[in-house]
Amino acid sequence: MNSDIGRREPSQRDLGVNWSHQYSEWQVGRVVAQVPRTRTSPIFTRSRVARHGSQPNPQRPSSSGDNVLLPFRHMPPPRRAESYSHPTPLEEFRSSRRWPPHGYRMDEVLNHQVAEDVISAGVSTFKGYSDEIPNAPLGYDRFYAVMDSAHPSRTDRSLFQHQAYKDISLNMTGPSDSLFPWLSLDQPCMAYAFGKSAGTTTFNFWVSKSGSSNPPMKFVADVKPRKLKLLQILERLAHLETQGLEEEDPDELYRYLYSTLIEDPDRFGNPHYRMEQQITDLITVLTHPSWIDFSNPKNQVVAKFFDSPDQHRKQDFFHQLLLSVELYLRIHSSGHLDKAKRKLILQLPPTIAWDLAVAQRWLENMTITKSRTSQNQSTFSFELRSKARQKEALKTFAATLKWPNMDEIDYVLDEKDREEKALEDRSADAMSWFSGIILPGKTLPWLIMNSLIDCDRDTGEALKYLTHMHPSAGFQYRANTYWSSQCIVGKVLGAARGVTQIAGWIGPCIYTPDLKRTECVRIRQKEPLDPRLTAKDVDTMDIRTNPLGRPQEPSHPVADYEVPMPDKDDVTDVIRMEKLSFVPLREQPSSSRQGPGAPLTFDAAIYFACGGESWPMKLRYDVDFIQAFPCHQGPHVLFYEFAYKAIKIDDGLVDMHDWGRQSGRTSRPPSRPSSSRSSPSPRKALTLTAATEDAHVQVRKVLAIEALGVSDNEVFARAWCAHHGHSAIIANIKETCMACAIREAYAACISVVIFTEGGKETEKDKGVNGY
Repeated sequence: MNSDIGRREPSQRDLGVNWSHQYSEWQVGRVVAQVPRTRTSPIFTRSRVARHGSQPNPQRPSSSGDNVLLPFRHMPPPRRAESYSHPTPLEEFRSSRRWPPHGYRMDEVLNHQVAEDVISAGVSTFKGYSDEIPNAPLGYDRFYAVMDSAHPSRTDRSLFQHQAYKDISLNMTGPSDSLFPWLSLDQPCMAYAFGKSAGTTTFNFWVSKSGSSNPPMKFVADVKPRKLKLLQILERLAHLETQGLEEEDPDELYRYLYSTLIEDPDRFGNPHYRMEQQITDLITVLTHPSWIDFSNPKNQVVAKFFDSPDQHRKQDFFHQLLLSVELYLRIHSSGHLDKAKRKLILQLPPTIAWDLAVAQRWLENMTITKSRTSQNQSTFSFELRSKARQKEALKTFAATLKWPNMDEIDYVLDEKDREEKALEDRSADAMSWFSGIILPGKTLPWLIMNSLIDCDRDTGEALKYLTHMHPSAGFQYRANTYWSSQCIVGKVLGAARGVTQIAGWIGPCIYTPDLKRTECVRIRQKEPLDPRLTAKDVDTMDIRTNPLGRPQEPSHPVADYEVPMPDKDDVTDVIRMEKLSFVPLREQPSSSRQGPGAPLTFDAAIYFACGGESWPMKLRYDVDFIQAFPCHQGPHVLFYEFAYKAIKIDDGLVDMHDWGRQSGRTSRPPSRPSSSRSSPSPRKALTLTAATEDAHVQVRKVLAIEALGVSDNEVFARAWCAHHGHSAIIANIKETCMACAIREAYAACISVVIFTEGGKETEKDKGVNGY
């Protein structure tokens, strides 16, 4: 059952800003007199931009290629003079890539229009939004970032390899294919969690991570529902699945709700016949603290409840599900306008929003069928409507990761052997996956991997401890290792040849002799040292990173810009991964003591061979690698205040230990907990924010690491970042230019950019993992 909430007409959310660059014809104007270069400090303050989270949401551009709101505007044709066509200065600059443009000297200036045409055309530009969380205390904001001039061919986000993987995110206020990050239930929006190259994330996801998650909320509701038997609950659910609500009969709708499910508080004075009153009563009942809190990650494997052997636990789940479905169908009734639905859903407490998510996924993927036995007893069976789709998605997952035992997987998934256990009955994770009852967020990668392991009997008992509650994990199976995209080992090895990323997993990666042939491990990784973004960092993003440098100036000195280019001629080919090393901790954390066979926690490192030496890099910090957004018709020019230091991968990087100090980074205070159960008071949260220097002030210079050539060069650069605690922009020079990647680093308040070619074409998978 698909929601039709939030289907927008363009007139509903007008753009207040022209998001596409207006590529006008050149109006060639210049000032001949020499203008001295002005040195001003970067802009650190500006008025706060309008918020959008809880309003009728004026449209923003998408930060990916999906749901593009405006077409990309190409350059207009050059003007004709008499009977001949003359190329414009912009066309000459694009063809020559020389600075200054033809006809200009370094001591001259460009007027504003010419500067816009030459400097800003085709560049990647960034805009941030900080939205207050509705009904939350002051100081709890969510952050987002978007790209101007989005286009289907320009995205930093990985496409979903299968339709089933889209369940990792859920847009509660619109069609499932409208993946606007600020409208998703999961925050940060998991549809933006994975960048185009393995081990990377997107610019929007990186920015969103600094925002608040569920704020603290108190509920005092003590209204309980009427008691029901499990058969009554299942019978009503089956009726709702096939026939829906009795919208055409308000009396019957009222009678069932208040005579069977809940009490009407005004039944003797003003009975609640109106749909809005019934919605309020159902919300009140569902806020009782005795219900399952599905916003809590530990409760997000839903099959642990509806397929539980504990009958009391199962009945409580179905009772909550029935109330949630009744609420969901009332909110989505035909009498409610889309605008009213969006407004209501965005204002709901988190626990109620997650109840609605469970209801929606159940209605979309499960069918309850009632039948009678020969003894005239009612029985109920469950039909997994999405099982065929989930099986196909699992096959795609296994094949992409080059699973070592594909013959076994194909045999089990065919389900032709009656002696084999049903796929969905192998574990709670398998039941969740094959039923399609998957909540948005970080559980999907673990459900699909555990289901794959359940279908391969050769994995034994060694890999049964993988869980989303311990995301910094991976395992070795036969001659391959596989890593969660939330584990620093996977983030670094994602750059290696033959490695891919799918549904939150990275592999197949290199074998290590430090682990058993089949073994699950957890990795100790520290919080990264990058400064946490503040609302000011996000709100001033577009001004701080404007390609003109000072867009408010009427003229722009030519000497204030340059065209930075990586050296593609002198590229090293001598760095190679030597060994993937794991050392168990002497003092194992209490979470690792789960009985015999439970995974141990390790320190991870990668040894690199270079020129007869061995360079060890410890993967200490859980840094992020952000896929650079592609630019158009680069390379572009860079304003001089975007300072950077270029260094080749084999030219002293291994000996650089103090880049944090050189770039201007200050010590980072303890991060604010993201859980609503451990969030500080609003006053304490504001004190932490006020005592922290804005992140963009701490990035005064960017390290541009040239890791071109073979894939191991990029692996080494990523490992260096993990060793020293620097997140980095990953810029493939085939898609973006050096200037745009450096400005994106300033937008993200990151002090490192790694330039790569994605490895050599001749590498492919040859000689890797047996292929």
